[in-house]
Amino acid sequence: MSRASVVLDPIFKKVGLSGKSVIPFVIGIGCAIPGVMASRTIRNERERRATAMLTPFMPCGAKIPVIALFAGAFFDDAGWVSFAMYATGIVLIFLCALLVNRIAGYKVKKSFFIIELPEYKFPTLWGAFKSMCSRGWAYVVKAATIILVCNTVVQIMQSFDWSFKLAESADTSILASIAGPFAYILFPVVGVLSWQLAAAAVTGFIAKENVVGTLAVCFVGLENLIDTEELALMEGAGTEVAAAFAISKAAALAHLMFNLFTPPCFAAIGAMNSEMKSAKWLWGGIGLQLAVGFTVGYLVFQVGTLLTEGVLAKGFFAGLIAVAAAAAVVIALIRKTDAELKTAKK
Repeated sequence: MSRASVVLDPIFKKVGLSGKSVIPFVIGIGCAIPGVMASRTIRNERERRATAMLTPFMPCGAKIPVIALFAGAFFDDAGWVSFAMYATGIVLIFLCALLVNRIAGYKVKKSFFIIELPEYKFPTLWGAFKSMCSRGWAYVVKAATIILVCNTVVQIMQSFDWSFKLAESADTSILASIAGPFAYILFPVVGVLSWQLAAAAVTGFIAKENVVGTLAVCFVGLENLIDTEELALMEGAGTEVAAAFAISKAAALAHLMFNLFTPPCFAAIGAMNSEMKSAKWLWGGIGLQLAVGFTVGYLVFQVGTLLTEGVLAKGFFAGLIAVAAAAAVVIALIRKTDAELKTAKK
């Protein structure tokens, strides 16, 4: 890791980050929480905050079941889906780093990078075994608490209406009424008003694995096609799952990217808050992640539909207005920063 930091430091310097930023990004592939916490090794405050903000763009282990679900249901388990998600995450990190530094008023300048290079050592079997047991137990605890509780709550909310009587249908349930407004936000990304897809995206903020469990609960009949314990598709169930979602491949890919690149789980957001130590940077980071996730999903859906069907997808103008509004906010912040820098020079 230290050697990778030294090699990549010149590249990361060009976008206003440090070679030490490589370490949080790599750790973030396993879990965003320790990845964000690893940014504390960066002394420069701006670089540390920017790194903590951008680390969740790397798809973590919790997002792998979501990738596997959509890849299996819509793309015949194609390996390019997973590769595309990680490649997109890397590209977004570089682009957003440039954007963050433009807003923060940072200019590239010559600096020195010093880091200790430890000796190469082979990992011991005992160390690898302890690490395996530790991570396995952490997942068991998470599955037995957060994921189980969330899926139970979702099941209850889907089964009852606001009078706490059995709902006549899932569309009249508590969950449908809560997730319904979010379906309008998601409409430019998937082209359908599906409260089920919206509910999955919302519960994903608790833990990204919940996206799979929520979809299995919300779509009638999917509980027999998706293993909620393994968070994976049953063998040969991909076609039936895709038919139940009733969305195109372009919409499926867009929804997948929306879930991956919008803000991470609440625990990771808490870690961001701890490392940034600034409410302004925290909310700015959450806003950036929301805008990026929506924009990427919207563009993938519109371009994908245009290429496959030769027409613009539903929700084109609504999504365009939302993206334009986000761009206007960014431009306003950049202009404000430029004005402050000019005033400071005078």
